This record gives sequence, C-alpha cells and structure tokens, in this order.
Amino acid sequence: MLPNITYELLKRGYSEKDIRKILGENFLRREMTELFPMRWKDATAVKFAFEGEQEHLRFVSSRPAGLQQGGLSLVGLDVREGDARTRNLVMRRALPDDEALDFGPLEKADPVLLLSNVESAQFSYFGAESDFAEPRWSDSWPHKAQIPLLVKLRVKMSDGRVLPDFVIRVMLGIEAGCLESSFQRGCRPRRPS
Repeated sequence: MLPNITYELLKRGYSEKDIRKILGENFLRREMTELFPMRWKDATAVKFAFEGEQEHLRFVSSRPAGLQQGGLSLVGLDVREGDARTRNLVMRRALPDDEALDFGPLEKADPVLLLSNVESAQFSYFGAESDFAEPRWSDSWPHKAQIPLLVKLRVKMSDGRVLPDFVIRVMLGIEAGCLESSFQRGCRPRRPS
C-alpha cells in the first residue's frame, strides 16, 4: 500500500523520479524549519553551531537523531559519491556530545539519500553580518555570531538539468540570537524592536 501523497501524485501523472524529488524537498524543508540556535562550548566567543559553505551546510536540528532518542541532532548536507560512480545529495545526522566544539560526530554518521544523480549542489545564504549591516546573499556564512535569514540550494543534475532554486526561511525569532547580560542574567534582543 502506497502512502496517500505518493498515490495522489502518481494518479496526477508525476513520475517516480519527480515524486522522490518532491518528498526529498519536503523532508529537507522540514529539517531546516527545525534549526536550533545551539552555541558551541566556547567561553571566549559567541559561536552558533551553524556552518554554511557553498558545497555543504551543517546545523543543529531540534529533531532527534534517532527514533529512540530525544534531544538535538547535528545535521550535515552535501554531495557524496554513491554507487556506480554516481553523486548524490545526502544528509547525515548525529548526536552532539556534551562538550561539543564542532561537527566532528557527523563524519561517522551514515548518509541518508535525499536526491540521486546530482552533479553539484550549491548553497548560498542571505542575512546580515552584523546588527548594523544590510542583509545580502553570499556563497558562505562566516559570521559565527549570526544565523542567516534564508538558505538557498541550487542543484544541477547529472543529465545537465538545473532544478528550480530551493529557498528555505530559517524559522528563528530575533530572541534566538540574543545578547546575554551576565550582570542581569537576562537576554536582550539583538536589534531594538
């Protein structure tokens, strides 16, 4: 028995390949909307656990890494070599350890196929580098004390097709990137409201 969404898409004439793409996009969108603003354990700087490069994206999700586990998970997206000399867009998930300083645990995680036969996947990021700069698009996100507002994924398939850009709004409120006040033990917004 097929899931309802798959059955309805097949009934409307979508190919199996298109359905896999749609389901992969929905899964990715769901994952990105669960982005969590975890900070690395670094007493010298505010560093969010978010790593955005043109070839890969790493972040923390509030969705657990496994069915039996609760809590946060580290998530990585990139293109990896697959079977029969193909390249695939994959996602890896792992639990962060208590003293997490980076995305190291992702290297040991098993990849989950999101999209097969991919030539390239390019990420870009929209946001401001500081509270006083105007937001703009860039191919990487080096701003450790900020999380971008939007993430765009452009995928080129092995057959030369370029899929429509996939843009995801990061669903964080302004208080997620608050500045802590150790004197008052409170949190104030980054920007005046």
